[in-house]
Amino acid sequence: MDYQDIESISDERFEYVLRLCYKIDVVIDENDGGWLGGWIIHFYNRLQHGKIKPPFTWEAFCDNEDIIATLEGYELDVEKFWLVLLFIYDLTMDKTLNLADFRKSQHEVLTDIQNYLANHPNARLYLSDDKDIPKNNRCEITSPMVLGALRRFVQENLTLLEEHPEQKEFRSVSYENGFDTQLSASYQQIFMYKQLDTLFNVLQLPEKRAKRGETVSYSKLLLISRLIYFCRLTRNEAFAVDSSSLKGIVILPLHFGVKTGQSTHPYQRLLLIRVSGLPSFLLPNEAVICLYFCSVKPNG
Repeated sequence: MDYQDIESISDERFEYVLRLCYKIDVVIDENDGGWLGGWIIHFYNRLQHGKIKPPFTWEAFCDNEDIIATLEGYELDVEKFWLVLLFIYDLTMDKTLNLADFRKSQHEVLTDIQNYLANHPNARLYLSDDKDIPKNNRCEITSPMVLGALRRFVQENLTLLEEHPEQKEFRSVSYENGFDTQLSASYQQIFMYKQLDTLFNVLQLPEKRAKRGETVSYSKLLLISRLIYFCRLTRNEAFAVDSSSLKGIVILPLHFGVKTGQSTHPYQRLLLIRVSGLPSFLLPNEAVICLYFCSVKPNG
């Protein structure tokens, strides 16, 4: 399929992608205002430049009678659904491959930073893309202005999360290359399940049952299971037959967030975070760095 005639995300074929993104990728400001995040633009640009190369094709999708029958039974537009499936697949790959090892929610990380700064008034900030922060590859920050801006940033975002408690457990994943954690196939399947389940809720798919004589399945869980198999996130053919295999894994916890850990130095705590939300004068947008808060200088 040629995507060059899609001139913008306002193209009607992007309807399902837009509706999903308005649910899963909205940034809320301090005035309770919100705007669409960058995932859809990232996807659109990758689509236009031919960077999305899934292990399945539009032709194979159209030839999958079980999937197409269910989509048409729900009166969904097949081409729009194909694009949102590409989006979800691309997002799944971005969020499960070449990652840092994330465990804590944004709220937990911000609280860790706030507590450390409160307990260490003379803390220094070290920036480095090397976890060992060697002297020749780090930036030492002691500026009261910058550290004060960091404290304000942390406090403002904690206040926002208190006002929107439903976002406290949000866990984000770095899109950046260079990390070596690959989440298992089960995590990929769970992630895709969560996005498709959210999509079906956004599209307000009704509860339907096949009429007598119909062979089409209206099971949303079976549709998701078949889509996961179609996208080759599993080789288990049972996913294309019934939903029991998917049911067996969706109860697994999906941990996305920020990794915290202790360094070998007793006064150091390592926080590996995606810092695109920090003020632009502090760090380049979309940077991924190691931050050390230290009450003494590290050795070396």
